[in-house]
Amino acid sequence: MILIVEDDVDLAETCSMVLEASGYEVQLAHSAEEALTKILARKPEMLISDCAMPGQSGLELSQHLRTQYSRSTLPILLMSGSPRRQVAPGDSYEAFISKPFLAESLLLEVKKLLNEYAAAPTKLMQGSL
Repeated sequence: MILIVEDDVDLAETCSMVLEASGYEVQLAHSAEEALTKILARKPEMLISDCAMPGQSGLELSQHLRTQYSRSTLPILLMSGSPRRQVAPGDSYEAFISKPFLAESLLLEVKKLLNEYAAAPTKLMQGSL
């Protein structure tokens, strides 16, 4: 399951339709808080999150999740309408996509990350959310 965290409901639905049409199971969350609840219920195979959201940002969410999950167990793709240079390198995500993006670009990033992590160990780091 891929969890998409996006406060723009239309964009979240569009991303979901693109991924579902390619055979992925998708869940939506519209805030970092809602995402954390869904992650506790069922850890996703991948997280796609908007950077700028009301309350906790996608970047803050990814940093929080890195205290619980190793890079090898939860690939994170951040998306933003801001240029990548505004998101500090070395932060807790594996890929970045700028909005607006083509459906093909989203699918390419998702496939690339999931393929990279397919053989990675699935060891959950100690701790709880």
